[in-house]
Amino acid sequence: MIDALSYINGMSHGVVPIVGSGKQFKSGTMYDLLSTLPSLCSRKKAFYKFPSVRELFPSFMKGYPVDNLWDVEPDSILVIEDANRVFPSRASSKATDLQEFLGVISHKDILIFLTIQNTSNTDMAFFRDQDIVFLHKRMDLVGIQYEREELQHHCSIGNIIIENTALIEGVNPLYVTYVPRFASTIILDNPPSWYGFIQSHALRNYDPHGVV
Repeated sequence: MIDALSYINGMSHGVVPIVGSGKQFKSGTMYDLLSTLPSLCSRKKAFYKFPSVRELFPSFMKGYPVDNLWDVEPDSILVIEDANRVFPSRASSKATDLQEFLGVISHKDILIFLTIQNTSNTDMAFFRDQDIVFLHKRMDLVGIQYEREELQHHCSIGNIIIENTALIEGVNPLYVTYVPRFASTIILDNPPSWYGFIQSHALRNYDPHGVV
């Protein structure tokens, strides 16, 4: 049976949402995967509405900024941090454009990575009709209460599995990720050497109405 990391490494297109409460190492987990899995490491990364891409990431990440979905190059990985800020659940004006874009990512071989605190605040189009692998980090009880019904169970079970795995393996729970599709966990306890406060707080000065 193929494991979660091997499957994600082999995805030419689809969606990989990393879901969990704030400060649960969602971004760190994503950048660890993007910089260590061979197939992902070799692909360009399009950062959607994200500040100072070339200053924040080493050149081998092959990052480039985009403000329009249609500027994402074929064979790229599209990175959307805190996806609800740019694709909220009730953004009807953007929904049509997003749905049209998602309809061709298989043709363009575009893989999408999202960090999300709660899918209920995020456009549902990401989670329909795609090859999708949810990566769960810990989520607080209030967040689970307002999570989409079909994901509440995975979030609750994920909290228990993450804590138990961290205890058994002697690692920080932040480094443990639950993957319900594969009924397994991933432990990524060696963050990239270049990842630190600046990258984890990249949106610190984000202002959609001013200069980022």
